[in-house]
Amino acid sequence: MYCIKCGVALAESEEKCPLCGTRVYHPDLEIPHGDPLFPDNPVRTKQTVSRWGGLFIVTAVFILGIVLPLICNISVSGAVTWSGIVIGAVLVAYTFMVLPFWFKRPNPVVFVPIDFAAAALFLLYMNLRFGGDWFLTFALPTVGCSAAICTAVVALCKYVGKGYLYIFGGAVILSGGAMLLTETLLNSTFGLNDRLVWSIYPFAACLLIGILLIVIAISPALRKTLQKKFFV
Repeated sequence: MYCIKCGVALAESEEKCPLCGTRVYHPDLEIPHGDPLFPDNPVRTKQTVSRWGGLFIVTAVFILGIVLPLICNISVSGAVTWSGIVIGAVLVAYTFMVLPFWFKRPNPVVFVPIDFAAAALFLLYMNLRFGGDWFLTFALPTVGCSAAICTAVVALCKYVGKGYLYIFGGAVILSGGAMLLTETLLNSTFGLNDRLVWSIYPFAACLLIGILLIVIAISPALRKTLQKKFFV
């Protein structure tokens, strides 16, 4: 017996097509009993992965990324040399990617400074490991400036919840200023140039973009025109 609509083969006991749902018997005829050709699809239950179990597995992978280079370094060199850099990089990556998920509701205003602090500590280790003197004069001010801008943006977006164009416009302008600061610190720390050379260009671009965002935020008519133009 076959379905009159879709043509699929049917058992004699089928009352309707399991594929399209079309009735396949005459109401006045007796329906024989028997097993259908196609078994019912079992209801699939949604399987969830334990959040804590996943975090423990990911943490174990990061621990392996620390232990294995350390063992290899000590077994080959007899001391901790290059493995310290690998361990520091792994710890920074863990702080960025995994640490916030240990908390039920991680607050980005807290974890953004923690991420930058982890990066600063890694740079401090690099400075001490290679006997440099650039951490206090270059790395720390640069990282601190970036941390201040990012934390301010995240805090304003989280706690103010409006005026995003003003926020991001100001952040872009400050980022351009951070470029000027970075080149100034590079020149003073490493003696590269006696004047600003490359940072003027990203500063000018960031200044124009930031002003544009603020102008769009000030003008409702311009915002509506751009929304219609770009289907936002």
